[in-house]
This record gives sequence, structure tokens and C-alpha cells, in this order.
Amino acid sequence: MNLSPLRTYLFPLFLFFTFSLFSQNGEYNRWSAEVSTGIHVPLAPNDGISRKKYIAFKQFQLSGRYMFSDKFGVKGHYGFNRFANPDDTEIGISLNRLGLEGVANLGRILNVSYRLRERLGLLIHVGGGITFAQPATISGTEHIGNIMVGLTGQIKLSESFAFIGDLSYITNLKQHYAYNGALLDPNFESVSGSFITVSIGIMYYLGENKYHADWY
Repeated sequence: MNLSPLRTYLFPLFLFFTFSLFSQNGEYNRWSAEVSTGIHVPLAPNDGISRKKYIAFKQFQLSGRYMFSDKFGVKGHYGFNRFANPDDTEIGISLNRLGLEGVANLGRILNVSYRLRERLGLLIHVGGGITFAQPATISGTEHIGNIMVGLTGQIKLSESFAFIGDLSYITNLKQHYAYNGALLDPNFESVSGSFITVSIGIMYYLGENKYHADWY
């Protein structure tokens, strides 16, 4: 797997989050990190595949989030998806994704009672990014723009940790290869692709204040 293009984008992203982490201040903590994993479901294109065979536990995501206030923030993420035929794991495509999203705390925006949102939270995230696709049928990497939208449910475990469940919809704007790695069109015409991820994970809150913006 050639990760050179991915490293080019990850390095400045890492520097940004490292620098910003040490500038955190205020009456509540603003930074959080999360890791999640789960299943993905290919929606389109479905050329040459049996969709149910490509639903698999082969995706994970790492994210860092900064809240400008207790309502709005921004989130950067790296995600990995591997679509493969269980009958022949050499047939498929790997997707390395980098993205930036806006985040909104729906509980605060909708003014939900504190008794409910003291332990339960709901975030919506919307944004875009770039996907580095590596089909099994070629040796190179295809760069694809993507747009995503999702909902993240939270259960507060402590002032430092929360359990999360996420449902996200991801659209690939110009996809040339199917989920089995095959070229979709002999004339190299692109299509819009899409898939859903269903994930669970852990969120960790960073900072020296007692509360994070999610629960303030």
C-alpha cells in the first residue's frame, strides 16, 4: 500500500492539532479525540457486486475536534475503508480518507433540558475531504473528492470519556472504480459513488478544566 500521498496531508494536519492543543483555555475544555470502528454498506455504484457480500467490519476512523463554543466546532478526521469480496479478498478497493467537517451540538441548539443532555448528547457533522483510492486492479492511487454528513450519539461515561455511536453517509464525487476494484467505464467516465458507515467508539476529552463544551 502506497501511503506517500496520505503522509503529505497528514503531516500538516498533525502540526495544526498539536499547536492548537497547547493553546486551549477558557471556562471549559474545547478539544476531544475519538477512535471508532464498525461496518460499512456500499450503496452506489453496485456494478459487479452483491451488496450484502461487501457489508463488512472493515472500517475505522480517527478524529480530533475543537469546539469554538458549546454549540459549534470543527473536526478533522482520517478514515479507512476496505471493500473486499469475502470469496476472494484480493478483489476489492481500499479507501484512505482525510476530511474536515463542521460540528454542531444539537442538544444545545435545540435547548434540550439539561437533565437529558447531562449524560446524553447528539452531534451533527457535515463536511468534505479527499479520498485516496487504491483498487486491486491497478498499482496506482486515484484521488477522489468526497462529501459526508453524519450523526454522532454520545453517552457520557466520565468527565474524560464518552461512548459514541455514529451513522455517516459519504459521497464520492468522481469514482472510476467499483467496490470490487474493477474499472466502471472503458472510456474512463466517472460516476458518483456512496456508502454508509455505522460505527461505535470512544471519545476522550482533553484539557485541565472540569467540563468539556459538550457537557457544559
